Parts: sequence; structure tokens; C-alpha cells
Amino acid sequence: MIKRLYTILALLAMVNLFALVGLVGFLFATGRLNKERVGQVAEVLRGEYPTSQPVAASQPTTQEAPPQRSREEIAAGQARREALQLQAERLEQESTQRKSLGESLEVRVLRRLEEIQKQNESFEKQKKALQEQVEQEGFTQAMEMYSGMEPKLAKDLLKSKEKDADVVHLLIKMDPNRRKKIVNACKTAEEKLWIRRILDQIQAQDETGKPANGVDGP
Repeated sequence: MIKRLYTILALLAMVNLFALVGLVGFLFATGRLNKERVGQVAEVLRGEYPTSQPVAASQPTTQEAPPQRSREEIAAGQARREALQLQAERLEQESTQRKSLGESLEVRVLRRLEEIQKQNESFEKQKKALQEQVEQEGFTQAMEMYSGMEPKLAKDLLKSKEKDADVVHLLIKMDPNRRKKIVNACKTAEEKLWIRRILDQIQAQDETGKPANGVDGP
């Protein structure tokens, strides 16, 4: 009985083996099973085959951004145009402000130059007036000095210390009698030549062409 049971089990095992071999042959014949897949099956049976496939090295890590839709492109273009327009307006405003500031500075500089010119003119007038005052005071003092000394001493000082133009001015403004005495004090040829030159200049300044009053030749 047991022997018969073993015989039946052996027959069943052989039938299963032939069936398995036939299935494997069929899979090889149809291309559904190859050497690589057999190795994978063996790895699975041994618990060595990975549960998930590794990501291929050639697969890109990031995906390209999908193209924008037409409305988005229009909105982006409109935003760029508005930004450029605002920038242009700001630059125009800055240019206008710089121009206005430059014109304001130019006006202030011109006004300042005019003020400086007026100050210089006023200073020159004051300087001239002061110089004339000093000259007048000096002339008055010289007139008093020459009018109060002896004619011969006055003649000597006028000839040696004063310029011809100053002598002419002093003699014209001097008292006629005092002037005549100074002229008559010239005795030498050199003194007469000098006083003649002075008298000629006095005569040239007389609008009528006549010698100044009280001035006689040597």
C-alpha cells in the first residue's frame, strides 16, 4: 500500500516536472522568458532582487517649465511696458528738475556777479573820492605853506621839490600878489627858463588865451 503511494507521488512529481519544463520552454519560445528574467526570478526567490527600480542616470532630475499661456504672456508684456514707461517718466522728471536747478543757479550766479560789479564800482568811486580829498587837503596845506613863506624860499622849493603841473596848479590858485613876487624872485637864467615854462603852461590853461591874472613874465 505504501509502495503504491510512493509510486503515485513519484508519477505526480514527474508530471509536474514535465509540465514545468514545458512551461519554461513555452516561455522561452515566445520570448516572454530570457536569461536576464531567469536571473531576476532567481534573485526574487533568494530575496536579493530590489523592490523598486533605481532611477536611470539619464533621466532628468527636473522637468522643464510648461510654456506660458497666451494670457500670461500678454500680462507679462504689459507689465514690462508699464515698468519701462514709469522709468522713462522718472528720467524725464529728473532731467526737468536738473534743468530747472541749473537755470536757478545760473540766475543766482549772474545776480551775484552784478552785485560784485556794483560793489567794485562803489569801491572805486569811494577810493577816487578819498584820493581827491587827500590831494585837496595836501594841496591846501601846500598852498598855505608856500603863501606864508618868503618869495625867494617859495621859488626855490617850488623849483626843486614840486612837479611842473603842481607848480602851475599852485600858482593859478595862489593870491596874485604872492604869485607875482615868486615870479619876480627868479633871477638866474635857469630860473627864468623854468618860470617861463610854468607861465606858458598857465597861459595854455586860460580859456581866453591870455595870461592868468597877476602873472607877469620875468
